[in-house]
Amino acid sequence: MNLKRPPEPTDANGFHDRGNRHSRNGSFELAIADYTKAIEIEPGFAEAHYNRGFSFYELNRFEEAITDLTRAIELNPNDARYYGQRALVYIFADRIDLAQADEEMCDDLRSRGFS
Repeated sequence: MNLKRPPEPTDANGFHDRGNRHSRNGSFELAIADYTKAIEIEPGFAEAHYNRGFSFYELNRFEEAITDLTRAIELNPNDARYYGQRALVYIFADRIDLAQADEEMCDDLRSRGFS
């Protein structure tokens, strides 16, 4: 049986989508590589920063996760998920005050209808 490999992504969305598939399969290093390519192509791609931050978190690379999640928040400050994920990373990085502030922001955004 001859299985064809899907074509290599050519744009930020393609790399982001493939990164998401790697992440769902637990291949976080491969996901990070694809999210990085997406960010290189489109530096303002907030969702790529968010997902790369999540992948860094899964690998216990908390400072890199915080950096990416902070960038995602800078790019899209009304996405409650970004604050919720960064709060979780702050907890594991033993930065409880910052975690609490992010949880409060997450709750505030959700109460105002932002997801």
